[in-house]
Formats: sequence, C-alpha cells, structure tokens
Amino acid sequence: MADGGHILFFNYPAHGHFNPSLPVVAELVRRGHQVTYAVTKPYADAVAATGATVLLYQSEAPESWEDTPIPEEPTGDDAAVAILFQLLEGFAPLAAAEEHFGAQRPDLVVYDQYAHHTGRLLAKKWGRPGVMTCTTFAANAGYSPYAKLAETSTIVIDPAHPAFARLATTYAETMAAQGFPELSMEEFNVTGPDSTIVFVPRQFQLGAETFDETFHFVGSSLGDGVRDGRWTPPGDGKPVLLITMGSHGYENRTQFYRNCVQAFTDQPWHVVMAIGTQVKPEELAPLPDNFEVHSWVPQLSVLEHASGFLAHAGMGSTLESLYHGVAPVVVPRLGEQHLVADRLVELGLGRKVLPTEATPEALREAVNGLAADEQAQAAVRKMQQHLRDSGGTKAAADAIEAKL
Repeated sequence: MADGGHILFFNYPAHGHFNPSLPVVAELVRRGHQVTYAVTKPYADAVAATGATVLLYQSEAPESWEDTPIPEEPTGDDAAVAILFQLLEGFAPLAAAEEHFGAQRPDLVVYDQYAHHTGRLLAKKWGRPGVMTCTTFAANAGYSPYAKLAETSTIVIDPAHPAFARLATTYAETMAAQGFPELSMEEFNVTGPDSTIVFVPRQFQLGAETFDETFHFVGSSLGDGVRDGRWTPPGDGKPVLLITMGSHGYENRTQFYRNCVQAFTDQPWHVVMAIGTQVKPEELAPLPDNFEVHSWVPQLSVLEHASGFLAHAGMGSTLESLYHGVAPVVVPRLGEQHLVADRLVELGLGRKVLPTEATPEALREAVNGLAADEQAQAAVRKMQQHLRDSGGTKAAADAIEAKL
C-alpha cells in the first residue's frame, strides 16, 4: 500500500503477549502506517512510545492481576473461571473500538490468539483482513500441541459450572447485537484469520510440518534489542546467572527464591534475581555478596551478559535466552510451560526441574551441569542462529503489510 494503511491492534493485557508486538508496531509506524492500538492503562505509555495511537479500554481484570498468585494445583473451578475470563477479556475492547472508529474503518485488524474475540469479530463485521499473532506454540485445524495437555490433565471441569452459563449468554448476546445471531461459537473460533504471525522459530514449533504458508514463523521480535533500559555487569569477571519466574505471581514463590539463594551462595556465579512485587528482598535475607536482587530487571540487557538462565519456561523468556545463546534451566508450573520445557529437553537445549523437586541441590546441579554440557551449548548456538535467521520484527511487519 503506497500511502500507508491504518492498522488496528488488539492484544491480551499481559507482558508476554505485549512485548513481541511493540517492536512490530514501531516498525510499521516507521514505514509510514497509521497504527491504533487498543490497550489497558498499564500498557498505554509503552504503546504511545512506538508512535501508535492509544485506544484505552477497561479490562475485566484489575491492574495488578499479574501479581495474583497462580495456584500450584488449579481446580476445576479455577479452570472454568479462567475460560470465562478469556472470553470476557476478549470482548472487553469492543465498545471502545466501535465508538472510536464510528463510520471510519481501519484497513487491517491484528489480534492476539488468546484475546482474539474483538479483533476477529470486527474484521468479519467490517469486511477487513485479519492477522492473528501468536506468542507461543501455534495450532491449526488439523493439529494442536495442546491436545496432549487435555489428555494428561487431572483437572475435572463441571460442564454445569455457572461460569459456562454466563459465557454462553455473553457470547450469544454479543453476536446478536453485532448482527451475527446464527454464528456458533465453534464457527466463530475458526473464522479467519487471513494469516498468522508466530513469534516462535519453525525449528522450535511442535508439529511444524503441519503448517502451511499462511503461518509466518518469525521467531523473537526484539526490535533494536533494547527494552526497559540497560544493565551493567559487575567487574568481578564472574559468569552471570539470571533468575526470574516471569511477570505472573505463583504460590510458594518466596520459598523458591530462598532455595535459589541457598543453591548459589558461594557458587562461582554473579546472580541477578528478579523477584517481582509480591516478595520483598528482606524475606530472603541474609543475601550473599554474589547476589543482586530486584523486583524487576531489564531482562534483554541482562541476557546479553548472561551465561546461565533459571526461569519459568514462558515462551517469550525462553526464546529470548536462546536468542542470546544462553541455555535455560526451567521450572514450569502452567500447562503451556510444561510443553515449552519438554521441547527444550527434546531438542537438547536445556533442562527441566519440576516445582516439587526444585530443592537447592537440584537447582544447583541443573544450572551448573547445563553450563558444563558442551553438547547442549552447541545445540543452543544452532537454535540461536535459527532465531536470528527467522526475521523477527521486520518479518512480522512484512507479513502484516502483505495483507494491506
């Protein structure tokens, strides 16, 4: 499109979903496109910094929801409520988007796989192409990596749970109001998109051979490689170990960090540990001299200097570590994280420690053992090259432009 197009973005209000999209938005703006991004208040400044127009909407979740502890063993009730929340959050931007655009229409709608509802609906209603973004393993009509999780899950969900009645009512009322009273939820969920951008390299994707050319595996979208500032390593020459459990809260997080302190005290590492907002450094005292503890760190900058990474197996963090040539040890808690962890182990790229087995001894053995594993380090270097060859931010922008 010679004169630039108007692109509307929707996303899910969590760092792991937003982070890859922001460099893409900045690149599209740089190329002369107008971008409007529907966001919740905590992400407004980051979106504005890309040059996009901020379209604020009210989330279904409180601003600090990512800090809410995720239970070690979710119940059927937890699962039912989560399924309902996904739909409510997916439709949360709808009213704000329609009010903002009125009779005007963007040329293209981009929406996240998890919070696809408003983007998918408006693309259909407005007759505009839709592009879906996926920050983790992709699925298609014939293959889903998540089928394995469903088969092995011990969670029992009651189909009569009141959350499902509210879900059905909300969906039906929304579709009727939008002019699609006959569109079933099953049909809606497979409507479009015209293409899908996957922020995972094809070499890491499960079932990669089942995906056609409408899926663009672009790998990590890091833009200029700077996000949230710079970190300077100490001058003691020790290798750097970054420890983080991501932006979500987890039960028993304090004990995990205490185990980390015990594991790497007097070890030949300079340890940088990001503990979030729900754990205070004084809860981990006394801290040894080789530790620096923060509520938050500029992760990309630390990874530039790191030789070790101990994390939660979130896809974004995992691929960021591999992009920087750092082999990860992961302690997965959520279902999707177990898929990522198992893929790391399958490809010889890292090691997995179960939360129930994350003793100081197990963590120390996994991190030190992986650092000395030459075969794993070679595999990481190979995956690092795949990530850098996948195209990242610019490849994602190219795929979006192709649909204008």
